Amino acid sequence: MNIHQLSARYNQEQDRILVRINSTEGTEMRLWLTRRLTLALWPTLNKAVVEHVARQDGGGTHLRDDASKKMLADFQREAVLRDADFSTPYQDIQDAPDTAATLPLGSAPLLVTEVRITPVANGPLKIAFNEQLVGQANGRGFQVELAPPLVHGLVQLLERALHQSAWGEGSDVLGAPPLQASDAPVLADRPKYLN
Repeated sequence: MNIHQLSARYNQEQDRILVRINSTEGTEMRLWLTRRLTLALWPTLNKAVVEHVARQDGGGTHLRDDASKKMLADFQREAVLRDADFSTPYQDIQDAPDTAATLPLGSAPLLVTEVRITPVANGPLKIAFNEQLVGQANGRGFQVELAPPLVHGLVQLLERALHQSAWGEGSDVLGAPPLQASDAPVLADRPKYLN
């Protein structure tokens, strides 16, 4: 799959993040990321990106500590994001006049229950998204290979969606310090929900 565009948007009604990946061949993969999965995936994804960038940079042999590896990944991310195009709207493949749109997984987004991240030495970062639901005989899934610019773009889009969702409020999930009791908003009038 030659990736053309990525999109990650928080859907308030579903309380999930909808990720869409379209290809230059006219296919689109759609997947839902739930709160629980995303909050568990976020630190793992960031760590995998840092390690992958360090490996790509001459095997990372000169980078002995995690702080150096993170600095290198942050530097590369800044450089990639400086040239990235986040202003072009995501093109829905069904609206594209030149392609015959296909949805290999069907029109219903994949409800991701498992993510596997596999770094490839001197290659892309492979990410497999799988759906295995109770009562479902055969799970659905797919795998993408992301070169560094796409990896950093996906992380950026997920970070934006996480901020929109407010799932990380009051914690350090997104790298922000946790709220202090005096900073916390008053939620007395707000109904409480459990997911």
